Amino acid sequence: MAATYDFKENPNPKRDGEKQPLHPRIVSKGTISSGDLVEAIASGSTFTVGDIEGALTEIEKKIAVYLKEGYHVELGKLGFFSAKLKSRPVMDKNEIRASSVQFDNVNFRASSWFKKQIQGDLERAGNGFRSSATLSDAQRLALLEKYLDTNAFITRTDYSNLTGLLKFRATNELKELVNQGVLITKGHKSSMIFLRPPQQKGSAK
Repeated sequence: MAATYDFKENPNPKRDGEKQPLHPRIVSKGTISSGDLVEAIASGSTFTVGDIEGALTEIEKKIAVYLKEGYHVELGKLGFFSAKLKSRPVMDKNEIRASSVQFDNVNFRASSWFKKQIQGDLERAGNGFRSSATLSDAQRLALLEKYLDTNAFITRTDYSNLTGLLKFRATNELKELVNQGVLITKGHKSSMIFLRPPQQKGSAK
């Protein structure tokens, strides 16, 4: 399956309304979670989900330790991780104390091999970039309540269509409603449905 792309205007540093050049960007099809990745690897290998999750956890811990100690870390053929620091700008290195220099972020530099692996077919996206609708939390909850007044359950796809939220945000919002006790779940992964708890049959409040 080919990746799709569209063009976005470069940010205008002067913010004077002047039109800026366009640059191509991938139109994301969504986010593959680590859980999805683990299950995909397990289904195509002799490793169990537990084996892969255990190995991934230990790799994560060790990379963090080595970065904290000042090493660069190579991860297979993917590339290299390195720690990034921050401090206020200075003209002389003696102007600033060591306590004012802090770890800030992590850099990742992809290897030449990995860059070659992601080369593939590209197609111009038909609908361009999408963004989540801007309804308020209260408006989305009201829509959900009305939907569940006439339907026994709602799926993630239904919720996206109902509220205008993209997949990732819709999924996170439904999970948060479950955590709040507004909804409960049945099923697993792609077959999961969301419904009201038994004691809340009359309302999603």
